[in-house]
Amino acid sequence: MTPDEIRKGVEELAPWFHCLDLGNGIVTKDTPAGSEPVEHPRGTWEKVKAAIPADISGKSVLDVGCNAGFYSIEMKRRGAGRVLAVDSQRDQVNQAAFVSEVLGLDIETGRLSVYDLDPVVQGQFDLVLALGLIYHCKHFILALERLFTVTRELLVLETAIYPRHLAPQPFTYNVGGIERTLDGIAYVENPPEAKEAVFNWFLPSVEALVAMVENIGFDSVDIFEGEHPERIIIACRKNEPYPDSRALAFLNAELRLIDGPDKCARGEQVQFVIACRNIGAARWLKDDRLQGSTAIVKLGIHTYVGRSEVEPGFQHWRFGFTEDVLPGETAELIMPATAPAEPGTYRIVFDLVSENLAWFDDLGSRVLEHEITVT
Repeated sequence: MTPDEIRKGVEELAPWFHCLDLGNGIVTKDTPAGSEPVEHPRGTWEKVKAAIPADISGKSVLDVGCNAGFYSIEMKRRGAGRVLAVDSQRDQVNQAAFVSEVLGLDIETGRLSVYDLDPVVQGQFDLVLALGLIYHCKHFILALERLFTVTRELLVLETAIYPRHLAPQPFTYNVGGIERTLDGIAYVENPPEAKEAVFNWFLPSVEALVAMVENIGFDSVDIFEGEHPERIIIACRKNEPYPDSRALAFLNAELRLIDGPDKCARGEQVQFVIACRNIGAARWLKDDRLQGSTAIVKLGIHTYVGRSEVEPGFQHWRFGFTEDVLPGETAELIMPATAPAEPGTYRIVFDLVSENLAWFDDLGSRVLEHEITVT
């Protein structure tokens, strides 16, 4: 691409928020964008880089809310392997793709919202960047959960926070009969027509932000100062890529009947073969992982006549898996059962359970229903 072609591309894709050096004396902008300095995000990067290993050779990186791709470029310069830069805004994705082409860098780009992140679809990344992102998210906790699911090792998050000199100090309070710590979060009022990617929504205190990412499942959090007193950077680490089936918020399944009768005699021994696909973000624990049975994932049956659950219905033992089932994986279970003594038409509902914690159905996962006639 010639210098004239690069200049033309910069002009066509304006306005620019990131100031990027494209060589030959060409930069993407030479005037401030709003309240940000001309060289933004150089000042932010000088703070953020302290939270990122100096050598990330071969590591996979996901840059969420990438804008024009400044941070993705820096990741490549530190030796990253695969880099995927995504943003929900079309103009920013086009800018990032253009810059990557001009600089000859192997950076994948795509239009994707933070809410669409899914380890089953996009996979997991060794390092995830969410820089200047989450205070633009109307669904604040959901955004953090989505970031957690696609992080394999480290999430680096930079955000605006509750002004320190105004932020309330954490305090304990009896909430519904249980003592809990309350942390400060400011809601920024916006008009009904506010565009999510442009306006601010929530400004957490430092204590609130740390508590949230720890509650979501990160194992450790390191705090770094931001470019300004009202900004903060945190590095959130995971000991394991996926939480296990004690993490109820991340349990979800797709069940499919492979084989099983639709008619049998009363008291007859029958058998069902069920394909269980993990479409959540937690690994399902096999039968002997934990001492006792808590959080082991097993397949169970509920028997209905009409809308009423009947006991005894189809008698069965709950069966678990011989190996952990990771997100995206499918495992088959064979479920033997004994038909009820009373003839009639029954509706069998297959569901998974995280033992002693919750049925998947109660967490929003879909069950598998099968009608069978007992003669």
